[in-house]
Amino acid sequence: MKLAFAEISQEQSHYSLSEVSWFPADELVCCQPVLAEFEVCKKTNKTVHLKGVVRFTALLACDRCGVPVESRIQEEFEYILTLEEQNNPEMSELECSTEDCNTLYLKDPVIDLDMIFREQVLLAVPVRTLCAEDCQGLCSVCGALLKNENCDCSTSSSNSPFAVLKRLRKA
Repeated sequence: MKLAFAEISQEQSHYSLSEVSWFPADELVCCQPVLAEFEVCKKTNKTVHLKGVVRFTALLACDRCGVPVESRIQEEFEYILTLEEQNNPEMSELECSTEDCNTLYLKDPVIDLDMIFREQVLLAVPVRTLCAEDCQGLCSVCGALLKNENCDCSTSSSNSPFAVLKRLRKA
């Protein structure tokens, strides 16, 4: 969905999207309907304020055992979109303020909402997913799911990459 600056009024307008072709379904499995809501208003002829939220439930794999886990995700965002030139590109090594980080510089007076929503979804996915804090994962020898099965593999085997060399010396 694209939104032209000319279509945006000075008064705050609220939208809720039911069409979710922007959702990265090729990278993420979603269990329930995706909800995307946003508010937009024009500050000046060249500047627009965009604030919104994306809510969804993703089916993620536990990082220790691989069991599917439903994860409820909500990501709020806020941007200033402007057609004005970036202030001083030579000052790239200075610390950015929050406003600088939330400002998107556009070449054309059109906001690509699909790109913004897709980016927010991908940023919201947790880096680490666990089915339980005490998840023991899989046995490194036989691959048994340690929370459901008792593994009879030897725990004395070394996890060291040099354990293979120790066996070679005995031969």
